[in-house]
Amino acid sequence: MSARRVLLFSDAQLYAGAERYLVELARGLPKDRWTVEVVCSESGGVDPMDAELTGAGIPVRRLPEIPTLKARGAFLKVMRYFATHRADILHFNLTDPRACNGAMAAARMAMRGKFVCTEHLPTSVFDNGRLPFRHRLATRGTVATIVNTVAGREAMEARPYHRGRVAVVPNGIPDPGDPTPEQRAAARAELGFDSHHLLVGWVGRFTEQKDPDLMLEGIRRIHDVIPDVRFALIGDGPLFHTTEARIGELKIGEVTRCYGFRRDAANLLCGLDVLVNTSRYEGMPFTILEAMFRSVPVVATRISGNEQLVAHLASGVLYAQQDGDALGDALHVALGDRERMRQFGHVGRERALLLHSLEGMCARTAQVYKETLAR
Repeated sequence: MSARRVLLFSDAQLYAGAERYLVELARGLPKDRWTVEVVCSESGGVDPMDAELTGAGIPVRRLPEIPTLKARGAFLKVMRYFATHRADILHFNLTDPRACNGAMAAARMAMRGKFVCTEHLPTSVFDNGRLPFRHRLATRGTVATIVNTVAGREAMEARPYHRGRVAVVPNGIPDPGDPTPEQRAAARAELGFDSHHLLVGWVGRFTEQKDPDLMLEGIRRIHDVIPDVRFALIGDGPLFHTTEARIGELKIGEVTRCYGFRRDAANLLCGLDVLVNTSRYEGMPFTILEAMFRSVPVVATRISGNEQLVAHLASGVLYAQQDGDALGDALHVALGDRERMRQFGHVGRERALLLHSLEGMCARTAQVYKETLAR
């Protein structure tokens, strides 16, 4: 049987975790069964995603975002694309609930049905009220929705305008291999640290969702208790300079370094002794997955996506969100015993291999596609 054609769509304006999911899926679906094309927005923020996909030999098409149905030029351009490009599966990657609704409405009006959607954050401000027309039009073609947690499935099924079945497919990434001592040393050297310091890292966008200020509160509480610990903050975003200023105010600059955006952030993770996540909400963060595959223990907020990844006091430590004292206590638990840290990292890698392989994610997604086609 010839390969079926899959069109993966995202109208995101930035290359973040939800778009990383799309890239991994596009690269991981078996090419003898699925022919993949990715459609993404014209925003310069997703240029790195375009380059990564193109480098992997995956065709990419750029189309305008449809902010409202009154944006007739953009709407007609997207509708024309769907009308002239037939696919067996239209898979819409929703970075926020129903973010692709303009494109989904255009696809409906182009007589293309049977949508598969991924909801990375299944709770929505629309859930308690009447949906706008374009959202209702978009949902009518949805045959299946993919979420990455059981809690996400429950949230989706509780929506008053929910359509189709809901499948739980945990995120997965390729296994980069358990890093060697030489790779760990090289990553630490790249960050400017040597082996005698404990190194705690934070990786993400400097936004309210990721809550970098909470990370600073944790640093303030732990650096005097464990003097040989150092902290590396990697990423960029609207709160970056505010965070730098706050580091000065808290007088923790001697033990804390900010690196800005790094394309090699995933490779630098293996130089860490602990990764910290301070997010207020998440889908299923790839940064934690990357740390797990590299045997790095994780200290993370006790929220739905993190709880699915981190086994409390087995592969890391979970703590109450937005609580600096709780983060300080969690860091003390993680850093207080180096042998336990190594055991946490080992268990985390085993969990990642068992539950979050790229092959597993793609196989489960392909099964959703097959069931959608059968309907």
